[in-house]
Amino acid sequence: MLDDARLRDRYQLERDHPPVPPVRFPFISVRAREGADHLAAWDMTNRFHLKTAASHCLFSTATLCAASTLAAGAALAAGSVRVLCQGNDPAEANTAQALAQPIQCSRQIAIVDAALDALVASLNERALVYEERGELDCALREFDRAIELKPESSALFNNRGLAYREKGETERAIEDFNEAIHLDPDNAFALNNRGNAYFVSRQLDRAIQNYNQALAAKPDYAEAYNNRGGAYAGQGDLGRANENYEAAIRLKPDYPEAHYNRGIAYLRMRAFDKAIAEFDRVIQLKPGLAEAYNDRGAAWNEEGKHDRAIEDYNQAIRLKPDYAEAFYNRALAFHDAGARDRAIDDFGSAIRRRPDLSAAFNSRGSVYAEEGQLDRAIQDFDEALRLAPNDAGAQRNRALAYAQKAQRGQVASDATTQP
Repeated sequence: MLDDARLRDRYQLERDHPPVPPVRFPFISVRAREGADHLAAWDMTNRFHLKTAASHCLFSTATLCAASTLAAGAALAAGSVRVLCQGNDPAEANTAQALAQPIQCSRQIAIVDAALDALVASLNERALVYEERGELDCALREFDRAIELKPESSALFNNRGLAYREKGETERAIEDFNEAIHLDPDNAFALNNRGNAYFVSRQLDRAIQNYNQALAAKPDYAEAYNNRGGAYAGQGDLGRANENYEAAIRLKPDYPEAHYNRGIAYLRMRAFDKAIAEFDRVIQLKPGLAEAYNDRGAAWNEEGKHDRAIEDYNQAIRLKPDYAEAFYNRALAFHDAGARDRAIDDFGSAIRRRPDLSAAFNSRGSVYAEEGQLDRAIQDFDEALRLAPNDAGAQRNRALAYAQKAQRGQVASDATTQP
């Protein structure tokens, strides 16, 4: 007969290292702005715009067109200009409408005495709107056109590089960041963005080198400290990661991403009280961030406060109903609190939302094994190993389950042969 206490020790639950989301330093992507102050912060997300009032207009390879409704703004920004335009927008259309519904210009109408900077700024703005909508190919087309007109602009290459990175074309993004930095070696934002691109491609040393250069050009650049901390964390150097998160927080005390990342670092260092304090701060700053509740729950659970952990996982799931990791972590808390049936249900919920989550199969198999349901346990261990063939824990668990099953068969056989 199986001893539940011994069985718990023999089957490996994924409880010491719950799959909380990886370190999230959201990369601060920086848009560029040109004008009298060259590169200047535009908003909290560090999105930068070409600082020139302009007409918002499409142009083809053959012709250009400017919106007459915005000509006055262009004249104020760039001096006296004469603009002829034939378009479909009503005369009362405002800038927002022009951005939302680009003018379709006929081929035979061209700009007369157009201000180059105004047109380039217009194309850049249109590209940013397309990018925010997720229409990356349209955004890239507008950046291409702007760069054709102003190939000396570091800002435009930086912005196009970000569009390529969002599209998943990391190498092309790096090429554009390279050109942006060639044109302006002190462009801290392009250096930061190139560092982010190297991070995405797991070239962490090169990422750190770029963050170093960004900070040399702009010592008060909190986002670069945050991102460099993430790169150090990716290398496993949590001490240096924390130093960088702290530097970011000194510069921006209400910087939720840096607090969150420092909380993750403390969690990995098993400094659970400090991790909880950081996640508390994140929740104050961004109460809708499900990940902060999930990760605070992991810290509570590691401290043995399973009820508080479950409360946090409940909130994470309320905020993000398809949050597979929160279901998985809540299952661990239910298991540790002795509620195995609820743990099995939550592992199932995690698997339905993320069928590739091998840890959920391994952990559910462990609970089935604890319950004596060895056939179901073996099925889950098999699936865990199909998804992660080198998972030593799942390999060990499956071997133990087969051994227990064989032992049961032998015990049953001995019982039937006894006189």
